[in-house]
Amino acid sequence: MGFLNRITGRFFRRCLLLALWINVCCLCGVVYSAEPPPAETLYLKDGQFFSGESIGFEEGNILFRLPDGEVRSVLLGDVDRLEYAEWGSESNTPAPGDELLVSNDNVELPPLPAMINQTPVPQPIGVSPDFGDVEDENTSPWDRVEGYYDTCWEYVEIWTKRMEIGGTFLAGNTQRDYVTTALQLEKSDDNNRFLFEIGGRWGQSNGVRDANRWYGNATLDLVRKTNWIVFVTNKNTYDEFENLDWRGNISSGLGYRFINEKDKRFIVRVGPGGTHEVYNSPRLVRTTLDVFAELEFHWPLSEHAKFEHKQTWTPSVDNIKITRLTTETGILFKLDNKDRWNLRLGLLQIYNSVPNAGRKKNDFTGTVSLVYTRK
Repeated sequence: MGFLNRITGRFFRRCLLLALWINVCCLCGVVYSAEPPPAETLYLKDGQFFSGESIGFEEGNILFRLPDGEVRSVLLGDVDRLEYAEWGSESNTPAPGDELLVSNDNVELPPLPAMINQTPVPQPIGVSPDFGDVEDENTSPWDRVEGYYDTCWEYVEIWTKRMEIGGTFLAGNTQRDYVTTALQLEKSDDNNRFLFEIGGRWGQSNGVRDANRWYGNATLDLVRKTNWIVFVTNKNTYDEFENLDWRGNISSGLGYRFINEKDKRFIVRVGPGGTHEVYNSPRLVRTTLDVFAELEFHWPLSEHAKFEHKQTWTPSVDNIKITRLTTETGILFKLDNKDRWNLRLGLLQIYNSVPNAGRKKNDFTGTVSLVYTRK
């Protein structure tokens, strides 16, 4: 009988412990369900909103993960605000205690939380950098200068920069010095692109200068969610041995992006324009109305080489005898795994059907240069 009582008592205690464990688990589940994990609500300017979690930025877009795991990429210009909310809330209107994370209407609100992996977001083309709030009275002038420098450098970092330099130097029985240099700055987002180029070639042989040409070009492409673009371009050239003091061309029109990727590009631009030329020896000033046509083509040849080609035609409308053509072709050979250093073999052709007196129609320039690209 005592043996039976011990077995019954032991069984009863085990059942009691099991019941207590089940109650504890149920209480934990209730507490856990009462405190859902925090989330965010993304409000768009067109009235739409999404609940989920912001996970970072990419090329001017905010990446937002929905409850079902889908990640949406939303253009920052379409965002009205990003507010702190809760999963499963019955109303999409933020509660009084919710925190406003991002708002396009209030620049004094705090930025996104530090746990989000943020990357620099390019500002729209034509918008100057924001130098921040006014410094307090205890800030020294040197601190202000450093702050302005850091802000400007962050703004410059948005641009893709390409620097090119090449040269030939001989000493001895033959004295020859040639230098080729170029700087290219490009800023683009999903819609617009601004390109600025400046460079030239200078050379002398046995103390006599025989090359001195410099140029500066700027091109702006504007587009709205389509492959068609509206462009404005300005090109300027000085060439001592063409007797050219200045040739300036400004053009605008329509273009089409057949291919517009990071390593592949095929763009055509066509529109009206005008060219003004100033020559010397003899003095000649000439202005013509032109048709502007440009072809831009970039294509990878292999993992270690890529081809680039740009050709520009400006035939005159009021004088059909005048046609100008600039063709620049190059092959870049990769020198490192990060695709920053390249060796470039280039050929430049400049054709002018009606040159200045005593000058030839064609000029050809071959170059070998070292190219550094910072993205």
